[in-house]
Order: sequence, then structure tokens, then C-alpha cells
Amino acid sequence: MTQTLPSRSYLTDISEFQGDNAAYPYSKGTIIKLMQYNYPGYNYARAKAQIASSKAHGLMTMGYFYATFSNNSAQAKTEAEFACKKADELGLPKGTYLAVDWENGSGNNIYCGVSSSTSAVLAAMAVIKARGYQPLFYSGASAMRNNIDTKSIVKAYGNCLWVASYPTIAAVNTANMAYFPSMDGVAIWQFTDNYRGLHVDGNISVLPLKINGSVAKLKNKGKDDMSLHPVAKYDVERVFVVTNKKGCGLYDSTDLSNKIRTLKTGSMFKVLDEKNGALKLGKNQYVDGRAGYTKSNPIATRDNIGGRVKIVQAHTHALYSADADAKKAYELTTNKIYRIVGRKGRFLQLKDKYKGKTVYVTGNRAYVVL
Repeated sequence: MTQTLPSRSYLTDISEFQGDNAAYPYSKGTIIKLMQYNYPGYNYARAKAQIASSKAHGLMTMGYFYATFSNNSAQAKTEAEFACKKADELGLPKGTYLAVDWENGSGNNIYCGVSSSTSAVLAAMAVIKARGYQPLFYSGASAMRNNIDTKSIVKAYGNCLWVASYPTIAAVNTANMAYFPSMDGVAIWQFTDNYRGLHVDGNISVLPLKINGSVAKLKNKGKDDMSLHPVAKYDVERVFVVTNKKGCGLYDSTDLSNKIRTLKTGSMFKVLDEKNGALKLGKNQYVDGRAGYTKSNPIATRDNIGGRVKIVQAHTHALYSADADAKKAYELTTNKIYRIVGRKGRFLQLKDKYKGKTVYVTGNRAYVVL
């Protein structure tokens, strides 16, 4: 049976600490913890009841297991085999998503080296795919950026990342996409551990999810990537990207009653202000924020935060100092994405030093990837 969830669908993930009922307000899917290898007393009866409840309520039913293999590929295969066995026994539908939950603690160590850790994760995901499930990789945003090579994982399995990043520790009813932790390959964002004050993890599908009884990569095509990762000048605080397939109406007032024209899908604009969900793009120009994504640019307001930049002009050079007359260090590759570690005025500091010296690039030539 084919089951599809559109992007921006809400999901919850649960474990033995929640009850048997898997249905939560506005949730269209459930990701259920199946097992933890070094935890022989895990409540499998509860996991089975949660899977049954999720399916009975017509929710997209998925699973995950807590990894304890650290960077050991052989152990990763063993744990993944056991997780797939349990998935089948507990009634998790074949062809659905099964995630490797790889985080620090409870027997798992994420600080054993990027290369060996990535190899172990890929070994587990290969088993999951071979056993008829769609593999996902779960961890926190910091671990994904610093302790694992997500590029290799995404290359192997498409948009398969399930990333955790909480803008606030308070109860959250809806995901604020302005705080989405931009990185390539994300399928699901876990945006809170207290969804609607119910003390359950809340998630949102960043891309469409599909179960059709067979293993398939998640979609990874143009407009999805563009909508999730727009680029903006260093001093642009917020942008709006039209993602509605039919485009987005442009109105002359915040009540959005008089449309003056339609903006094309994929077009991007600087956001000047917001009132009651209406985004101001110019003088007497407003759009309905629900017709696209809004993304904040922390680099526009903070000097000491890192990120990624894309070289948008040919013959752009890394500079030895943050001034217009600085000596050139080397030429940067057009359209390539580089890491930065901070900003100094309109100059962005590159992560890597060159010949022992700090290098910069002007913010008018290297746009921030949001």
C-alpha cells in the first residue's frame, strides 16, 4: 500500500516512556523506538502496541533504534540486523522508514573519529536497506556538522537525515522554519522535545515522505533544494522563498485582499517586516507567509557565528585582511560552498587559514547559504 505525506507534515517520535496510544494532535506520522541493543529489558510489548495504534489511526508508521556501536562497523551491522528482526516481529511495515539514532551517551560514543564513525553508520544503513526498509540517520545538528560525514551518507541514501535542533526549550505547537538548521540532505527536522506541552518529541517533514512497500531514495530535486537552501547577502536578515506550486500572490496591503500580481515558484525576496503572517517585501507589497519558506540569516546580526557561503562571482579571491585593499591569497572557485567562522564588517572569515594566516572574502561576492 502506498502512503505519502507532503512536506511540512507534523510527526511525533515516541519510546517506551510514552503510552500505548501513538495518536497525537495534528500528527500525521509516528516514529517509534524499536530497541536498544545494550538494554535487554526494553519494553517491546509497548513498542508493538504503539505500532498497532499508529497504523490503526492511519498514521505513517516508522521506526528507529538507539545505536550503541559508536564507530564499530561490525557491531553496527549486528545492531541493525537485530533492529530489523524486531521491526518485523513488532509489525513495522516493510518499505517504511527505519532510522539509526546515533547520539552520545547510553553506551554510544560519537567522538571516535569522523571517518570510522561514518563507516559504521553506513554499515548499519546498508543492512536496513537490504532488509527492506528505507534508512534514515538521526542525530543532533552539532554532531552532524562535526562528528559525522553527512555528505557521504546523503550521497549513498539521498535526503535521509533526521536532524534534531531546538530553537527553544519551551513547549512548541508549530515549527518555525526560520530556525531550520540548514544543511544538505534533511528529510525530517525534530524541532522540540515538548510538542504542544505533551512532553513528546515534535518533528516536521522537510520533504515529502513516501512508503510504497519498496526501498527508494527520498526525492532530491531542484526546487526542494532551492527552497531549503537559499542564498543571501551577508547583511540581509531574512528572506522569503516561494514554494507554492502555483506561485504566490503579491498584495498591496497586509489584509491580503487585493492581488496585484503573482510571484513565480522558486523566486526569493528580502523580508522587510511582518504583520499577522503577511510578509512585507517592498512598499505596498505583501505576501502570505504560508506560500513559502522564510529563512533567517544569523550572520547578518552576529559577527562571531559560523556558516556556509557560496561564491557567486567569478574571479573572487581570499584576502589576507578584512579591507578593500587587502593582498590576495588565492582564487576561490565560483559556485563552490566554503565554510566561514565569522564576520568582520562586510568581510567573511574563512574557516581554514592559508599559509598560517587568516583569510577573508568580501560578503558581496560570497553569499550566505541559509
